[in-house]
This record gives sequence, C-alpha cells and structure tokens, in this order.
Amino acid sequence: EPLWRTHDAKAQKTGQRGTIYWVGKSIIGEDGQPTGVHLRGASYNGEWQDNKKEGYGVQVYPNGEKYEGQWGSGLRHGEGTLWVPVGKAQKLRKLYVGGWVNDKRHGKGTCYLKNGESFHGYWDNGDMHGEGTLRYENGDLYVGEWHVGQRSGQGTLNKANGDCYEGYWLNDKREGNGSYFYADKGKVFVGEWANDLPKAGIYTQASPSPEQTLVVPQTTILPPVRLAVPAEVLERALMAVRNARKSFRVQATPVHRLFAEDELDALRSVFQALQRTDGTVGPGDVGTLCAQLGTEVPEARVRHLLMQVGLAGEPVEGSPNGVHLSEVKPVDFDGFLRVVALLLDEEAAMPQQDPQQTSTQEAFDPPAEYWENQDFSFVDEM
Repeated sequence: EPLWRTHDAKAQKTGQRGTIYWVGKSIIGEDGQPTGVHLRGASYNGEWQDNKKEGYGVQVYPNGEKYEGQWGSGLRHGEGTLWVPVGKAQKLRKLYVGGWVNDKRHGKGTCYLKNGESFHGYWDNGDMHGEGTLRYENGDLYVGEWHVGQRSGQGTLNKANGDCYEGYWLNDKREGNGSYFYADKGKVFVGEWANDLPKAGIYTQASPSPEQTLVVPQTTILPPVRLAVPAEVLERALMAVRNARKSFRVQATPVHRLFAEDELDALRSVFQALQRTDGTVGPGDVGTLCAQLGTEVPEARVRHLLMQVGLAGEPVEGSPNGVHLSEVKPVDFDGFLRVVALLLDEEAAMPQQDPQQTSTQEAFDPPAEYWENQDFSFVDEM
C-alpha cells in the first residue's frame, strides 16, 4: 500500500480522538516581520465523523469561550453549555445552557447575562422566541410570550415596586388591551395601550390607598356628577385608539397571532390558486381572492386595505382616483394575510344592522362610492 494512503488514513478524524490544537495567528510587527508571538489558539477534544465534529466534544475558542456539549456536522447541535471569560483573570462564567441547532441557540434554554439578568424559556434561531421568563437586574420579572427577541403577545410584568401589568405586548412595548395595578395608590387601569402608554379605559380604586389614612373632612355637599352614557363614551374612546393604531398593529403583529394553523392552511390554499412563479399575486387579484373567501371588496376598498398594511403609498394629492392598483407592488402571502386580517377587523367593527332591512352583502360591505369618497388618512403614533 502506498505510504500516502497510510498517512491519509491517519489524518482522517473519525470517532474519539485526543485533543487537537490549532495554533493562533502570528503577530506581525511594525516592520512587517513576525514578532515570534502568536494569538491565542483553539482546541477541541471529542468525537469526529468524516473530519467534522460529531457527537460529544469540548471546544475552546481563540477568544477564550468554551463550549461543552453535542455537535453535528461540525456545528454546535443538540444540548450544550457555553462559558465566557470575564474580568482580568478571564475566569469562565456560564452564559447559556440548553438546546442548539446549526450553531445557534434553539429550543429550551437558560441564558445568564453579566448584569445579573437571566432568561429561561424557548429560543428560535438564536433569539428568544415563544414562552419565556426574563428576570431583570432591578428585580422586575416578565413572564409571557416573545417574538424574535422582543416581548410580543400576552405577558405579565411584575415590577419590583409592586406594580403589575398584565396584557398584550408588541415590539417590546405594551400594545392593545391590558391592565395595570398601581401598588402605591391601590388603583388599577383597564383598557387600551398604545406605544407603551395607557390611552383609553377605566381607572378605579382596587384597594384602599395606603396614602389616604386620614378621613377627609366634608365641608360642602355637591351633587354627584356622572356621565349620561358612560358605556358609549368608553366604547367610542376605545374604538378611537384601536383605529389610530390599526395600521401599525396589523403590520407589526406576527402572523401566527393573526390566524390559527388551520386558518393559515385554508388561506394558503386559496392564495396558491392565483400565485405567480415569484410567489406573489397582483394587487388586482386581491379582490378576487377575497371574493373566493365570501366577501366582495370593491377596488377602492382594496386600495385602502393595501395602503393600511404598507403595500401601497398614500394617494397623490390632487389625484381624483388616488392610487391605482397598477401602481401597487405585488402582494406576497404575508401581505395577503395582513389584508385579510384587516378586512375581518373592519367588518367586525361595523355596526350590526337588522337583516330584515338590508341584505347580508349590504350589511358587511358598504357600496363602492363609500370607499371612493373616504379620506383614508389615519393617525399613527409609532
């Protein structure tokens, strides 16, 4: 057997091997010559398969980090623990324990941050994603849903001072329906939030206020003042906030929160019937797709919907017909889903009419002239 075959067989790394070291790069001096000093190298001790790390192994990186756990095709894959060096002594501190897929945190895992914060929950492609709990440095605790590293969905924030928010989040801010308990005043707010601020709702005394320990003397007698139609006033205020944030919310909300899996499958089947080779449909096809779903949508309203979800610009000032569908960019499946979500939201908000006085179509779909004459400017507090 040729000698090169023997050496090549020895070089093939398969199965358990001893520690393999990689020498760090040589440091070049100002004269362009090697200084004789090398950067920190790397090492690996563990299992191999066809010259790739496979199975269990321990890797020390040039930057001092250390990974111990499972590997697949040369990448961290499976369960593993990552340590990082800290301080002048470069003492190793545990950073992450949990699942990995293709060299990124994935699945269930716990991350310990250097400022004392910690996250325990689910990861996707390196980001906090799904259910998880984050304990902050100041003692605050968030328990709830995450989307691509941000609080998004339903969640509860318990603050160190006793305050508590429970409700919806979007893009790491309180957005939508939620309640906030103010511990120092014993009061609670329940209503709509926008861009992390309370906008409309009910503010009531939930428990006796610790600040009000003395009885307030009664000096005059005033007649009670009440709203004539409090429920109607509240509903109008809530609707105003929702309409003002409608475009932002439908564009920013993750699709999996807009529709269930079976609904997504049904909508995908309808969309694929008109889908082009590039994965999109024409803006003019949106009305056809809506008709297949059981709702006739006039072209003017289609323009309005596409504008609200960010697929069409504002109408040109002075243009009698606004934006034509021929001027709107193609609609992909994600855009179509957001159009349908907005359409359902608008129809649900329309006042219910007596079916004996109007047809079903008229009750859920105003005439085309209605949409032609609407001023589609809207408030956005982003």
